[in-house]
Amino acid sequence: MRRVGTSVFVACVVVAARAAAQEGGHNASRGPAWVGDATVATMSFSDSTSLGAVGGVIAYRPFPWLTLGAAPAVLQRKAGADVISGFGDLPLVAAASTDRGSGRGPNVGAAVVLMLPTGNASLGLGSGVTSVGVDVGAGVSPTGRVHLSADASRGLSAVPLSSLDAQGSTWLDVDADVDLFGPTTATASLGGDFGGADTTARAREVGVGLRYALRGPLTLSVGVTHRLAGDSPVWSLAVTLGTAGVGVSPLNPGSPLQGQRQVVGGGVATVCHGKSRVCR
Repeated sequence: MRRVGTSVFVACVVVAARAAAQEGGHNASRGPAWVGDATVATMSFSDSTSLGAVGGVIAYRPFPWLTLGAAPAVLQRKAGADVISGFGDLPLVAAASTDRGSGRGPNVGAAVVLMLPTGNASLGLGSGVTSVGVDVGAGVSPTGRVHLSADASRGLSAVPLSSLDAQGSTWLDVDADVDLFGPTTATASLGGDFGGADTTARAREVGVGLRYALRGPLTLSVGVTHRLAGDSPVWSLAVTLGTAGVGVSPLNPGSPLQGQRQVVGGGVATVCHGKSRVCR
């Protein structure tokens, strides 16, 4: 399974490298058609329960406003002495948004996510059913260096859009990006679940991160999140290299909280994480 995870990671890196090379060619005015990124993440839910993920995004942009992508991931879940590894469910994303390079905004975007049950639900790696979700967002840049956005997503099926979401809830987050110096951008996020029957499971999280543009669209990102309440990870760390910047969020995929939810997707059954739940 380590070889499979490595293969997924390498494939995403190759796509990202090709996209960076495209940026200097004849498509420079509209950006690369193929984009990708690779992510390594770790999440801690309790002293005995954690989740590791290796995944990424491979996406195609037929038009500057439209992105079609897939986000495969290989997961490793530890619960006490038990260790289980395998593919999580596979999100397929169609995202449309206004051109973020056209000025201060406001910009709007929306995405439809189809979750395919590629994970082994009997092992807690996946929901076992095909599901659909939607995401909408809006953003504005009050100054040339400050970018603000808000995002809402919800599953339309019997299971949540992300396995980190509470059942029947809507995920909301707000994000702020500040261009610091040169190619460096700092980002902060605050988000949580709203609605749903289980009030104790509703997540509240905060996240911070840094992005550094290496060459053209090729960017290195580091994000850290922390639980404020509910069944979200106590801590998580994600490192991403690539050009895609596309997940379930159509406007701010660089958000630390969005990055955390993207790499996990529907990969872990909801009975297998959280401080108030027991893996079985």
